[in-house]
Amino acid sequence: MRLYSYGLLIALGGVASARFWWTRRARMGLRREDDFWRLLNAVLLGGFLGGRVLFLFEYTRPFSADFWRAAVSFSEGFSVLGAFVGVVAAVWWAARKAKAPLWPLLDYVCAAAPLWHAFGRLGCFMAGCCYGRPTDEPWGVAFRDPASLIEPSLRGVPVHPTQLYEAAPDAVLAALLILVVLPKIEKGRQPAGTAAACYFLGYAAIRFVTEFFRGDVIPVAGLGLTAAQGLCVVMALAAIGIYLRISRRQAAAA
Repeated sequence: MRLYSYGLLIALGGVASARFWWTRRARMGLRREDDFWRLLNAVLLGGFLGGRVLFLFEYTRPFSADFWRAAVSFSEGFSVLGAFVGVVAAVWWAARKAKAPLWPLLDYVCAAAPLWHAFGRLGCFMAGCCYGRPTDEPWGVAFRDPASLIEPSLRGVPVHPTQLYEAAPDAVLAALLILVVLPKIEKGRQPAGTAAACYFLGYAAIRFVTEFFRGDVIPVAGLGLTAAQGLCVVMALAAIGIYLRISRRQAAAA
């Protein structure tokens, strides 16, 4: 029996996140056990579909042979930024079904999400996907296994370990959200929705910087940015807009 480290690490991240949500389901506004499982299944499905769809439209020509090949592939085809949209839509749907307030539910989901993401990036490191540019730095890593997902021309070439560049700050972001931001929201010092806004802004910054070292980027002509960096700018602006809106709402209610 063969055990794949990529899938194992993503599963471990999912278990850790699900455990976090399970122990706090009452604070999330989930009154029934069915509401929790509906949320978890929606997050899994929404994240997968959002990530897969954005990957297909970013990395393949829409509806070409490569598009359909990647659509049914089990070894490629996922964009974390697309998963953001899918997960937010899933949480919105689950909140409506559970008749729970959206912002507290999204706060708790977003607090654990970077932990799951950190596990996922460790899985990427093991698989060789989301690889970096060639580097002469002493911490560069070389993927030599023919089964790795790195570009074949870079196999055996030292590259930036961009997966680790992202995993480490993701773990720090999760700690800050869980240990600092959520307690402030629970005590009423910050409005509901703050953790979600902090997550969107924090990850946008992490990914924007990491893109400078990635070796699989898609440049946007004329802007000097990658496609992911452009999406990060949109995410950061949305996060700022969310925080300004929820802050004004809290001030008006005071």
